[in-house]
Amino acid sequence: MIKMNLKEFRDEIKTEMLGYEEITEPLIEKWFENFEAFVEAKRPSSHLNYKGKDINVTLKDETDLFMMVDRYLAAIVNEDLDNYFTDWAF
Repeated sequence: MIKMNLKEFRDEIKTEMLGYEEITEPLIEKWFENFEAFVEAKRPSSHLNYKGKDINVTLKDETDLFMMVDRYLAAIVNEDLDNYFTDWAF
């Protein structure tokens, strides 16, 4: 299991997204806007642990991170971002 704070997670996922030319900076910003709204709403997630003001991310392994980015990439390539964010779960 991989445990990290929210800042570390943001850095890791952004680094992974930057590896794909299809995921442009505006698309990265859009993902983070939706992620921030998800976190602020304290929506239930198997990956997020809310403890007061602290929020930590728990992943089974690096594969979880790669799968998150791959699903986003697929939505971009398939021009299906509206559905991606409508059914979004983290």
